[in-house]
Amino acid sequence: MILRDLNELANSSRENYRTQFINEDFKLTRDFKELFASVLKSRNAEIRYLDHSAEISISSGNKIFCPNQWFYISTFVVDYTMELIKYKEKLEQISQIDNYSITGFWDKIKSLKGKDIDQQFPEIKEAIYNFFEEEQQSAEYLCRFITDYEWWYGSKTVDRTDFHVSPILHLLGLVNVSQSYVAYIVFYMASNDQLLESALRLQEQEFRHNTNTAGENLIVYGAPGTGKSRYLEDNFSNTTRVVFHSEYSYFDFVGSYKPVPLYKPISLNMGVAEPMQLYRINGDEFQRGEPVIDYQFVAGPFINVLIKAVLNPESKYTLLIEEVNRANAPSVFGDIFQLLDRKSDGRSQYKISPNEDLKNYLSSIQNVRFIFEEGLFIPGNMNIVATMNSADQGVYVLDSAFKRRWKFKYMAIKESGFSHENSLVRYAGVDYKWRILLTAINNKLKNLDVNEDRLIGPYFISPEEIGDTSSFASKLLIYLWDDVARYKRTELFSEGIRTYSELVSAYYNNLDVLEIRSDLEELLEQEVEALEEEVELIQEDISVE
Repeated sequence: MILRDLNELANSSRENYRTQFINEDFKLTRDFKELFASVLKSRNAEIRYLDHSAEISISSGNKIFCPNQWFYISTFVVDYTMELIKYKEKLEQISQIDNYSITGFWDKIKSLKGKDIDQQFPEIKEAIYNFFEEEQQSAEYLCRFITDYEWWYGSKTVDRTDFHVSPILHLLGLVNVSQSYVAYIVFYMASNDQLLESALRLQEQEFRHNTNTAGENLIVYGAPGTGKSRYLEDNFSNTTRVVFHSEYSYFDFVGSYKPVPLYKPISLNMGVAEPMQLYRINGDEFQRGEPVIDYQFVAGPFINVLIKAVLNPESKYTLLIEEVNRANAPSVFGDIFQLLDRKSDGRSQYKISPNEDLKNYLSSIQNVRFIFEEGLFIPGNMNIVATMNSADQGVYVLDSAFKRRWKFKYMAIKESGFSHENSLVRYAGVDYKWRILLTAINNKLKNLDVNEDRLIGPYFISPEEIGDTSSFASKLLIYLWDDVARYKRTELFSEGIRTYSELVSAYYNNLDVLEIRSDLEELLEQEVEALEEEVELIQEDISVE
């Protein structure tokens, strides 16, 4: 229950920031990004991470662009802010105790700013001292908290939800008009233990510069259009992308002997080669000479990335597999499957003896031939990441032995906070924001007990396609008709629609083709209410300043 001296905490936080903060670009860790995104989601906000910055979308649809330094800066005042929150919690507890029930408690607390508590409201002081019993120092601190705002560098009265903003910005020397969101980042860190633990590691200089963290095997899965590929692109560097399909094999993935054309001169003139004049099928002249077929080992994407990683141990390399379950993945990996077991440093737990062709190829590469003398392995600076959509038809099932060697991350469906959420889509003669229409469709599908992996992700229609009405019909409606609601068409589509051609015709005639009218109206009402609340908050801030 003991409270700490806020003034002492504030001054030490500011001093640490002034002496230890290093202003330079750095990348956030994946665990921090996921934790922070989870906190924002609980507050109806979304975040998209770039290399050195982030884009935060709040509930109204407005955006905040912040550099990664904001997250690092926030860690210097998080201890102070945790105590600030604790002070406010003690006032909340006192206000709810029946014995201390004081009429207009928070109005009195608000009016005590800069006043003498003994002269104004001695009953408040009595309640505070009774609450702390033997902890008289804590009682004194709390009384000072609600009267002497200079002591804790406060400005806005403590009854407000944003009372923490001004002191945080003051201690960090930031301008309120452009950087006030830093205070909210601090508040989120101070209110979430897991996020705080991850955030404090940002202060470790060696951690911020260490790009050689352990490699991993990761499969990202979710409904179509949820941004699985974008997530991997944003979180992994030096990426080589490959797409699995039903005909993809081990020899495509790892490598094999293949015919390779060589060319030789076919005539000599005074000892100088003169090639015969040849022409391609399109009429272009071909001058290389007579082709001769040779057979050489041609490395696949796995081996190519592996070689880059072992030759550059200070950098991180990533093999990105799109649609990993569209091929028979265990068959494609073959003996490489054994290498997916990793040690804590990311290196393969076990090594395998490569086939003779691959062994000879690796031995032919300078600076590589001796690395794999004892067997083939995945180095600690090589990631293997993949996307998977379990809702797709005609895909292969991954067996449990294969799956246990991977980490899995589920990509939830975003219904706000994506780049084209406010782009307009025409439906039934009215232009709706894409996020409104998307949410209405998904709400209807949920009510029909459609599995989550068959719902619609925001990038099902890309930003480039969003203004094209034909994309809505040719992509979204046919997906709903053929894949999602094949057995529930009468419940999802409007009465009288019996065929897909009737569905498309009705859509182009600006008719209601989906049973989502009530959902659309409810969502529009919620948006109006959110905008009105935001306007009120802005007006309140203006009046205070």
